[in-house]
Amino acid sequence: MLLIKPDRLSVNDSMREIQVHGTKGFPFQGYMNEDRDTEGEGWHWHSETEIIFVLEGKIRCGVNGAQFELKEGEGIFINSGSLHMAGLHAGIYKGRSVSFVFSPEFISGDSKGLLYRKYVEPVTENPDFKGCLLKKEIPWQREILDSLERIYTYCREEKWEGEILVRNELSRAWALLAEKEKPENGIYIEKPGNTKQEKRVKQILKYMKSRYAECITIEDMAREVNISRTECFRCFQKITGQSPMEYLTFYRLSQAAHKLRNTDSSITEICISSGFNHPSYFGKKFREMYGISPAQYRKTI
Repeated sequence: MLLIKPDRLSVNDSMREIQVHGTKGFPFQGYMNEDRDTEGEGWHWHSETEIIFVLEGKIRCGVNGAQFELKEGEGIFINSGSLHMAGLHAGIYKGRSVSFVFSPEFISGDSKGLLYRKYVEPVTENPDFKGCLLKKEIPWQREILDSLERIYTYCREEKWEGEILVRNELSRAWALLAEKEKPENGIYIEKPGNTKQEKRVKQILKYMKSRYAECITIEDMAREVNISRTECFRCFQKITGQSPMEYLTFYRLSQAAHKLRNTDSSITEICISSGFNHPSYFGKKFREMYGISPAQYRKTI
């Protein structure tokens, strides 16, 4: 199937997503991100490129130290290898979106051929280019968004010729992006030092993932990466747009929501196992993120 619901995000020790997208013969997959099906994927990266298109409402994404609010009809291109947060569908961000995740070679075929060298390599091999917002007000971006809308239709209809229609539209969108890939049009790193910061943030995220149920502090994170508390806060804020503790709370809440959906554990047990010491504080933060209490959330599943 060209369009499916996403599985729970699974990453390795370097925060690289280990999910296989599509098949070896057709390395493309569309994911339908409905409200409540996914609350937003935490920070991660993958070798595939990804394009998100908002179908309804609004969502929040993050790439390279910036948070973006995307509204209906807008989108974002996320380049290969870029650390990103794929989209939040919770709280005030009540939206529906579709994600297209695909290998760059899906566009060009052989990585040694002309199509790859001319159109794909300049985009994916540029370490400074992290992605590009896609807005309806800009003509060439509007063309890409139109292609994304058609791709969504082809994926949903599941026609016999669907695969070739998807690839044709995606190639058209890629050609527009490759032609306009310039600092004024994309999401670029500001200076070379950001590469080192990104590596540090990946280490911090790995630490959070393994220890989120425990009482951990910024000092603990800093020691793990062998940097000062100030540098830990600064680089994490720079890359993710959030403080380490803000993101830790987000991650804990997302884990709690998963447990509410998939286990019979009591709310108090989920509170403690997700890293919260006080049920009242857990309930307050959960309502801030999801708009309802943990008990109400469980009833809506």
